[in-house]
Amino acid sequence: MRYTLILILVLTLNELIAQSTDIPLNSWAYPALDEWDVKGKSGVFTEIKPISRRYFSELSKQTSWIKSKADQFDLGYIQLETREYLDSVEASSQPLFNTFFKYPSDVYSYSNDDFDLHVNPVVVLGAAKDQQGTFDELLFENYRGLELRGTIDDKVSFYTLLTENQARYADYIQDVTDTTIAVPYEGFWKQYNTSGVDFLRAQAYIDINATKHISAQFGYGKHFIGDGKRSLILSDFGNNYPYLRLNTRIWKLQYTNIFAQLVGQTQGGDFGLLGTGSFTKKYLASHHLSVKVLPNLTLGLFESVIYGDSAQNLKVEYLNPLIFYRALEQQDGSSDNVLIGLDFKWNLFKTISLYGQLVIDELIVSEAFGDAGWWGNKQAFQIGAKYFDVLGITDLNAQVELNRVRPYVYSHENNYTSYSHYNMALAHPLGANFQEMLLSMNYRPFAKWRVSTDVLLASYGNDLGNASYGRDIMKSYNRRPADYGNELLQGEETDLIMLQGKLTYHFWHNAMIDLDAIYRSESSPSRSRESVILGVTLRWNFPARSYLF
Repeated sequence: MRYTLILILVLTLNELIAQSTDIPLNSWAYPALDEWDVKGKSGVFTEIKPISRRYFSELSKQTSWIKSKADQFDLGYIQLETREYLDSVEASSQPLFNTFFKYPSDVYSYSNDDFDLHVNPVVVLGAAKDQQGTFDELLFENYRGLELRGTIDDKVSFYTLLTENQARYADYIQDVTDTTIAVPYEGFWKQYNTSGVDFLRAQAYIDINATKHISAQFGYGKHFIGDGKRSLILSDFGNNYPYLRLNTRIWKLQYTNIFAQLVGQTQGGDFGLLGTGSFTKKYLASHHLSVKVLPNLTLGLFESVIYGDSAQNLKVEYLNPLIFYRALEQQDGSSDNVLIGLDFKWNLFKTISLYGQLVIDELIVSEAFGDAGWWGNKQAFQIGAKYFDVLGITDLNAQVELNRVRPYVYSHENNYTSYSHYNMALAHPLGANFQEMLLSMNYRPFAKWRVSTDVLLASYGNDLGNASYGRDIMKSYNRRPADYGNELLQGEETDLIMLQGKLTYHFWHNAMIDLDAIYRSESSPSRSRESVILGVTLRWNFPARSYLF
């Protein structure tokens, strides 16, 4: 990956044109993008996130469908987030000390013909109580840090974020940390007091344009592929990773390559590998092609390969941005883990967006359509719908999503080839061998207020003993009890119910207060646990995260 980046920089050094940073994942801007894409003709491919600020700025110029006060507020939000690419955003008439808050979106900013800079603090202060939890102390989140971004010579953009964090999470989140030795959405951690975690968060990238239609980004971060609440292809549930992303947008096509270095297995907490070398590495190569078949219909094809071994060697052949990975795998005589599949998004009646994903990990047609329960029938699918202005009620939106993943999807022979990173799933947080229904609604009674609710109904089959029944993707599929007779939810069937209500007040640009109420129940023949959580969180320049698992 390093040599590929050097080659790209050399070839494009004299051809760079204006580029931009991305809107961070889970930002307030993305729900607005989804709605405006349905109601208007944004022309933005929404499958691969994060998305460039420059494309958001083009969207903000198309305002014919913006009618409600909430739409107008969202438009103003996006214009502030992309103001370096717009001429219509006015500066404050009374900046603090004539230096700070020249714009509501930046504590400090500076711009001239050669250099553009935006500097902001990052703060998250949250407190909650689990009425059924094992901790007498309050649950809390305490994140502090700095974010800066900018552009040099209007050709090279950069972004970096660093935060220092302490937290005490709910029991069910702590369970994930105990079993994976990693914090969800994060990575390495240290013990904080007796029941908390302490960790650093770092993210950074540089972004350049090779041509008018091809961009290259090299950084340390993560991505999300899909239009749903979940992704069965690549999600942001795991830790950040070093990557090279190539993005080509031309005509009715978007083609994205992601080359990443992942961590095969870790030790964390108080068991860090001090003095024994770095964590074992493995690699991801992925490409995704989106085609706007119709103005309101987008089809996508993708292929990903995970590979590695004890030598941790990078395979140069997978760096080819156009090659078919499955063919390479066969030619090389390897047993790397290749996933293929498709996705779609179909906007209807300017109010409804249908979307879905299909993932194929293994496919033998005769077995796939048989009823013998062959273990290698490893497929997953997602189908969902978003409904905007439900029954004509302005700013009342709903979403329903079904995810179904058969046993052993994403797992492989060992940790070097499982579809995982830092002991976490690269796709769905439940791993495999599950089915899930998600129901969501949100309403904007006032422009700066959002009331939302999420309902999760899921069932999954847990492993029994040392055998793999297909849910834990970190376990080798060679530990399966049998080749045939495998069924969805095999093992110890567990039911999961989660209800979450949230009230958000967006009182300043990227500064919000969240009031949360969560009920979670997880039950199986051998275990039962409930959580009832009430909490409040102040966030400034840090997007909301969903611990919906």
